[in-house]
Amino acid sequence: MKSFQQYVSDIIKDVKETDVTTLADALNATCLVIDIREPSEWEQGVIPSAVCCPRGILESHIVALLENRAAGKTSVPVYLYCRSGARSVLAAQSLQNMGIQHCYSVKGGYQAWQSAGLPVAKCKDATIC
Repeated sequence: MKSFQQYVSDIIKDVKETDVTTLADALNATCLVIDIREPSEWEQGVIPSAVCCPRGILESHIVALLENRAAGKTSVPVYLYCRSGARSVLAAQSLQNMGIQHCYSVKGGYQAWQSAGLPVAKCKDATIC
């Protein structure tokens, strides 16, 4: 049986990844940034303009999220992040399988964002699906 990390390593080659610097630049353009961490993790802060949608309900909410934030355009880049980048790889694979072509997992997740000294927002200021 594979460990979680082995499983993530196996599928990461099929998923598009981006780094936090690229994401920071993308925040100035039309995109959808989704924090897929659990609600208890949001209290640590969130990336500004992110929509908080836990991993467990992401697939059932993605169409509505795209309609609300991107006027239903599936060509708008979707950036997914979690704490360290592992769960977002799984989520990106799932959304790609659903037909969302411009879907990216943020390498290193929220930890990398914080380590880079990029701005954070409070959970109370975020949109929660």
